[in-house]
Amino acid sequence: MQLKETEILYLKKLRKDGSLPEEAIAAISQALRANALVLLPVDNIYAIAAVASGENEKRISRVVRNPRKRYVRLISSFRMLDDIAVLTKNDYDFLNRIWPDEITVIMKKKDATRESETVGVRFPRSRFLQSVIARVDRPLVFSHLYRGLSKSALYKKGDLEKACRGLVAKAVIVEELCKKHPPATIIDISGSTISIMRAGRVSVEEIKSLFFLRKTEDEES
Repeated sequence: MQLKETEILYLKKLRKDGSLPEEAIAAISQALRANALVLLPVDNIYAIAAVASGENEKRISRVVRNPRKRYVRLISSFRMLDDIAVLTKNDYDFLNRIWPDEITVIMKKKDATRESETVGVRFPRSRFLQSVIARVDRPLVFSHLYRGLSKSALYKKGDLEKACRGLVAKAVIVEELCKKHPPATIIDISGSTISIMRAGRVSVEEIKSLFFLRKTEDEES
């Protein structure tokens, strides 16, 4: 459904600590609490986001024209993670070492109907995004915006404006982030070993070393 108007907030750059002014946090948080779709940078790559729900996943899928999209939950605390995934103490220790960062982790889903069911979760590196999720107090789901059928994410200011107008209630565009950025690393810890699903900005070697440290501790306990 086309909206009559999209309110776009333009900012030059992030603050030194990676956050954004209260004005931006409040505007996006208010829209999300009203169950609206928004455009914002998710770890420096722009995406359409909403409060996590099955209906909102369908809404975003219609906007990005990807009905098979699998959604990742964005969290701002480990308390939120407790409601999403099943983890051991050593899993938590491992996640505490790698998060917050540009790493999506596939893990066993809580209250799953099938034992093999998993869920993707990310505790984002972005201080701005952490603040928004904490303010909304619910996990978010998101999808990056791509050029046509390619896997090239939109990042130019003009392309983002054109893509989001009439589709989201509010948008935050930070000129400093209107550039190409490596994708997030994706790993799977739902089994007994770690699987690297996609190499990204965070070093695979570093992630593996922390995972095997977790495994050693598990064996010793």
